[in-house]
Amino acid sequence: MPTVNKDRLSNQHQPSSAKLIDLALSRSLRTQRALFLTQLKSASQQLQQTQQNFVLLLIKIDNIADVEQNFGSELSNKLITIIRHHLQLLTSSNDCLVNLQGDEFALLKTDIVDADSAISLAKKIQSQFRFSFQVSNYKILCSCSIGISLQQATHSVSQVLKDADIALKMAQQQGLGQYHLSKALPVPAENTLAILQQEKLTRAIINNDILPYYQPIIQLNSNQLVGFEVIAHWHEEHHDNSFISFAERTDIIITLDLHIMYQACLQLKKWHDSNPNNQQIMLAMNLSVKHLILEGAVEHLIFIIQQQQIPPHRLVFEFREHEFMAHNEFAIRALEKLRQIGVQVGLDNFCTGFSSLNEFFKYPIDFVKIDSSFTNRMLMSKKDLSLIRVIRDISHDMGFKVIVEGISNPQQHAKLIELGCEFGQGSYIAQPMDYTQVERLLEL
Repeated sequence: MPTVNKDRLSNQHQPSSAKLIDLALSRSLRTQRALFLTQLKSASQQLQQTQQNFVLLLIKIDNIADVEQNFGSELSNKLITIIRHHLQLLTSSNDCLVNLQGDEFALLKTDIVDADSAISLAKKIQSQFRFSFQVSNYKILCSCSIGISLQQATHSVSQVLKDADIALKMAQQQGLGQYHLSKALPVPAENTLAILQQEKLTRAIINNDILPYYQPIIQLNSNQLVGFEVIAHWHEEHHDNSFISFAERTDIIITLDLHIMYQACLQLKKWHDSNPNNQQIMLAMNLSVKHLILEGAVEHLIFIIQQQQIPPHRLVFEFREHEFMAHNEFAIRALEKLRQIGVQVGLDNFCTGFSSLNEFFKYPIDFVKIDSSFTNRMLMSKKDLSLIRVIRDISHDMGFKVIVEGISNPQQHAKLIELGCEFGQGSYIAQPMDYTQVERLLEL
């Protein structure tokens, strides 16, 4: 039997001094974050009891990746330590400053109660970046983006963090060295109805009372069915779909979108499996832009597609034009992830957001959807008719397909065919229908 060298064995399990330092730093960061979350929860409770506002700032160093690439990780870590020291100079004993991750800090202040003071603090922080930082033998110039969440109403810790994260993303999309303020306002007593509506909407999603309806999309010149637009339908006297606008103003829209998408993908898989002729059917779904800017949201969409084993190229995710333009950088990055797996992307309400055509050309899209307001006026307005013709020409030149919505009579249908528009939908074609009506349609 071979002998075991105990000394060698112990040396193999003995971490190096560098690893011990990394481990100590990792534990220290975990401790700091735990303390930060505790103090954030305490501030929220204090706000509930005494109405004492507080502010949370997320501070992200803009170009730390460039520093690491040019000078190495050791020097970039030293830079972060120096920046932390500069930030500490602007804090008091009651503040909580923590390094959330490599290049991102969180600063919690309970002595700031209004927007002006919060913005003034953000400007002071950014003033620290006006001059270069001396790191070893180098002078390094960098900037920071700041998301400001001013809490004037009680919310959960996760909601406060999410508000600040969205504010940070809004600041970043404005360019380097910017800040953005988000206010969590108290709910006036007369608006308690909104709270009840929020609870009612949440229950409706959980109870499966809101289901996908399907409005047929056809090829205009042949009347051939090519797919359906998925529309959230609440059975309970909500024919105007106003609940969707309400959900859009809250984070409920994420849950609602995922609920509808999951149900629709499940149904599409059944239709594809039931008949080979159905495998060409596509589904177009209008999603909130929040899926493009919240961390991990796009990955969640991709997970559902893969879980349901849906051919990604049979899905079109539509986003509203004005939302695209408001979140340029993040939107493009998220859209590219969707298109990499084969999902098609549509630009909804095109030409209603007064966007720059120069910006429009940057977007990785497959479809543009002409808004129903233009369709409604095109037979009476030369301007609207000309605009549809221009959209058609630009889209075809760029390789985009065109869907026209709001077709309500045969005259509009005929005119759109004459204009060379490919696809259309509207009440003249067919009203939205539930899955049983779709199945009867597919049997024809």
